[in-house]
Amino acid sequence: MSRLILTLLLVSCATAALPAAEAKRPNILIILADDLGYSDLGCYGGEIPTPNIDALAKRGVRFTQVYNSARCCPSRAALMTGLYPTQAGIGDFTTAQPNPSRGPGYLGRLRDDCVTLAEVLKPAGYGCYYVGKWHLHNQTGPIRRGFDEFYGYTFDHSHDQYDADYYERLPAGRQKEINPPKDEFYATDVFNDYALEFIRQGQQSDKPWFLFLGHSSPHFPIQAPTERVDKYEATYQRGWDVLREERFERMKEIGLIDGDRWQLTPRSIVPVDRDDIANGYSGKENPAWDALPADRRGDLARRMAVFAAMVEGVDVGVGRIVNHLEATGDLDNTLIIFLTDNGACYEWGPFGFDGVSRVGTNTLRTGEELREIGQRGTHQAYGSGWANLGNTPFRLYKHFTHEGGISMPLIAHWPAGIGTPDVWVRQPGHMMDILPTLMEASGATYPTTFDNRAITPLEGTSLLPAMRGEALPQRQIGFDHQAAHALRDGDWKIVWSKRMPHKIEWELYNLAEDRCETNDLAAQEPERLKSMVAAWEAWAWRVGVHYDPAKAALSGDFSHVDRNFPIAKRSWTIEAEVDAKSPSGVVAAQGGNRHGYALHFVDGKPAFDVRVGGIVTRLISKQRYSGQVHLRAGLDKKVMMLQINDEPPFKIASPGLIPAQPFDELSLGHDVLTAAGDYEAPNPLQGSLRSFAIKHATP
Repeated sequence: MSRLILTLLLVSCATAALPAAEAKRPNILIILADDLGYSDLGCYGGEIPTPNIDALAKRGVRFTQVYNSARCCPSRAALMTGLYPTQAGIGDFTTAQPNPSRGPGYLGRLRDDCVTLAEVLKPAGYGCYYVGKWHLHNQTGPIRRGFDEFYGYTFDHSHDQYDADYYERLPAGRQKEINPPKDEFYATDVFNDYALEFIRQGQQSDKPWFLFLGHSSPHFPIQAPTERVDKYEATYQRGWDVLREERFERMKEIGLIDGDRWQLTPRSIVPVDRDDIANGYSGKENPAWDALPADRRGDLARRMAVFAAMVEGVDVGVGRIVNHLEATGDLDNTLIIFLTDNGACYEWGPFGFDGVSRVGTNTLRTGEELREIGQRGTHQAYGSGWANLGNTPFRLYKHFTHEGGISMPLIAHWPAGIGTPDVWVRQPGHMMDILPTLMEASGATYPTTFDNRAITPLEGTSLLPAMRGEALPQRQIGFDHQAAHALRDGDWKIVWSKRMPHKIEWELYNLAEDRCETNDLAAQEPERLKSMVAAWEAWAWRVGVHYDPAKAALSGDFSHVDRNFPIAKRSWTIEAEVDAKSPSGVVAAQGGNRHGYALHFVDGKPAFDVRVGGIVTRLISKQRYSGQVHLRAGLDKKVMMLQINDEPPFKIASPGLIPAQPFDELSLGHDVLTAAGDYEAPNPLQGSLRSFAIKHATP
């Protein structure tokens, strides 16, 4: 018997020592709320009842200092890729017409040199599902970027919750499993239904599953069924001043605020804007609630009640999912992470807006008209006063890099992996840390190449040690969003604001003593400020916030290069010297999607593309190269040629001379406009271009 017990003990110890990759891999559920403020949840001090999310927090961990990237799509880019938003291609917003002068950090869609959560988890054996808002540009939609199944919307930042025809099932050809009548459709509820549908599909497979539930609630347009809204109206008739004070006191009671190093900030300023858009408060402090007329207070109370009902819809969905996982035995080994994408949304003044954003329309409703707010056919926002409540106790809002814009709740629940600790985690983190966290939990690995493309190295770090009570590595975390900047280094933070009525300068805060940024130490600590500003500048150049091809990929003097070198109906040769450990991207490109040429690397392999009449002819090496690589390429009537170093050249039949001088100028280190080669522009060079020359060939 004693020998048997000893054997069992040894087996037990060995099993406990197994790394995550060898233990049973967890299912993974990410739930992302949209425009939810730091303190809107009950478990973060809010008055909105969120019992199901609170229960997850009670059995898991709550982070107090995890950051996002100040706005929906940059935050999603960081979350989805483990990189800073610019490294993923969405530095400020999605767009189909990126400004080439801003570089690949502002491509407006996910870049090809990054990978998504699904593209990392799928090779590790996971079935990957997505529900809700994508907002990483529909050109690079969820199916194209690794997800197996999708329901939601891939275009734009928000949409009418009642518009059943707008939401789609992908891949193309899939029949909707859930399709309520149009007069019963409400997107938040249908997203919850589809989350359960995809979980069941995952459970019926022989794989662990990963579900990303990206709610559009409570983003504007604020909309919710009337019966859900009514019960909140009396609460919000009390106003934002009283409720901010009550939230702050609850944050102390639940232990979120430790000690006296947090201060409830004054009502935040309304950012400088057109006066009609800012409701007459441009550059002024949000008004005191009691100073507003009774009819305005009634309108505003109803708007916030709709917002609260939207949060309730998210929470009810969490409860349904948790109940299903518990009933099917999957709850304990499902890693659930709940978070939000930015601070509460001030857009654009204390009274909010009606109709299309930034038109400057606000409709004051009274009496029975109040019940129209948030119903079918409406499009409203709740305004900066309520957003200031949502971000209690911090300053400012979404769009800004003060704590009110970038601080968020993050809850993690995984009994099999972290136990049920019910603790606050006070170490700093960032949205880009989610991907490495999931990798550590699942045993997945981050690729150096993917689909024959070199991949940008991972930027984030796993939060799993912090969930287990261990220390995270020290690091700097940078921020930038549309002229708002910040850098956090340990307990210190610098921040640069925007849209202020006063001169804007760098501010400096010690967050360990002043988390709410009430005491600017820039004048007292000039050397620290100078050092941190220099660190922010270096970070901005490294991740592509600042962009200059000469600094990004060009290390030589190229002032002599004729950017309009005549190539039409001429024979010519080009030569270039490149230095890179793992080269990829464009060395030189001239022309666009009709006529032109490109010398570039494909996963380390030199390639020469010539485009005539829109059709590309390619010469490409079978071998990868690294270090210093000398390239020579040429085109004449009979032959296309590519030579690498001193090796014999490759030659194929020419597609003919380029028939017309292309509109797109010669660009070095990236392809600045439309793609001359068979790739997606700008396809920046990963490496250093030391020299380049082009000349006409001798007849």
